Amino acid sequence: MSLILLNNMRETILYSILTLFVIGAFSISEITAQEIEELEYQISGAEVTGFELNSTDKSLTITIDVRARGEITITLPRDLIDAKNNSEDINFDIRAGYKSIGSYDEVITAYDRTVTIPFVRSNYEITIFGTQTYQPTSTPSTVQPIDKMIKSELSMEIPNGDAKLLIYSNTQWNVALQSSSFDYLEISDQGDDSVIFQCDSSFNRPGIFGAKIEKLSEDGYANIVVIQNGVILSQGMTDEEFGDVLINGNCATNNSIEQFEGGCLIATATYGSEMATQVQQLRELRDNTLLQTESGKSFMNAFNNIYYSFSPYIADYERENPIFKEVVKLTITPMISSLSILNYVDMNSESEVLGYGISLIILNLGMYLGVPAVVIVGIKKRF
Repeated sequence: MSLILLNNMRETILYSILTLFVIGAFSISEITAQEIEELEYQISGAEVTGFELNSTDKSLTITIDVRARGEITITLPRDLIDAKNNSEDINFDIRAGYKSIGSYDEVITAYDRTVTIPFVRSNYEITIFGTQTYQPTSTPSTVQPIDKMIKSELSMEIPNGDAKLLIYSNTQWNVALQSSSFDYLEISDQGDDSVIFQCDSSFNRPGIFGAKIEKLSEDGYANIVVIQNGVILSQGMTDEEFGDVLINGNCATNNSIEQFEGGCLIATATYGSEMATQVQQLRELRDNTLLQTESGKSFMNAFNNIYYSFSPYIADYERENPIFKEVVKLTITPMISSLSILNYVDMNSESEVLGYGISLIILNLGMYLGVPAVVIVGIKKRF
């Protein structure tokens, strides 16, 4: 009888311990999960858009929407992330983008660590690496196919019209990246990752980029994709042993008005100022009419590629030679006068822009080629 009672007591104690353990585990999970969303911080020059805790590499990533150079002061609870060597506190490894922050201000207490981290305009992620983290429990998620992940990335806006290098891999890799407007960068990591970088193109100076990924293992795959303005610029993949793949291409041209804000060089030199009536008329025609339609943007792209190849030389010679300046003024005044017609008509569709554009081209060909041809033929007949 006593043996049965003893066994029952043991079972009761065991169940009680297990129950307390489960309750404690769920309580810790709930509190810590809330802490991730409710971290105390102050930030200048940017806005925090999210936090991500990674138990694999013992890191906390802070995603920010950067507007200017600034800094973030954030309090990190020790039961969320900490950095220790045995029982001694050591420095966090902090990176703004992929650049390591060598020195930072820190206030340490028994319960948390408050760090102040500077960042610049090109940093969109700040990652704090420690030696231990708490990862809240979550339900397993299904791994998405790469094409679906790329499609999702294409639908997201990249700040400042920058480009983005997408890395998809299930192994260790090394990546090198550079563009005509972005300094050389080399990083090593494993798994999926991404890098936002400047990749600027204009009508007279196309930008270029190049990226290379090397697998650091025999097994697995490595896939890299460069996107910009919702378009895939280039991509490549390798699954060979220690394989590598190189991709390159031209940066996308931003079709916003800012991309076409080059000055009217010849008109400015001819009429003496960017504030001259004729120059303002050309600028208003470009911004308020042509750039409001796709055909107008296409025309401006083609026109600028030709115009800016010779206009700086003509404008410089006008400033040096007053007689040449007057000749240019006599030459371009009829054309500018004909373009003023567009300020008095409504162009609300692609067909209207094309129709009026073709009509003006014919009119100017008649003025600059037809009229002189008629005069020359008339003179020859008379003599």
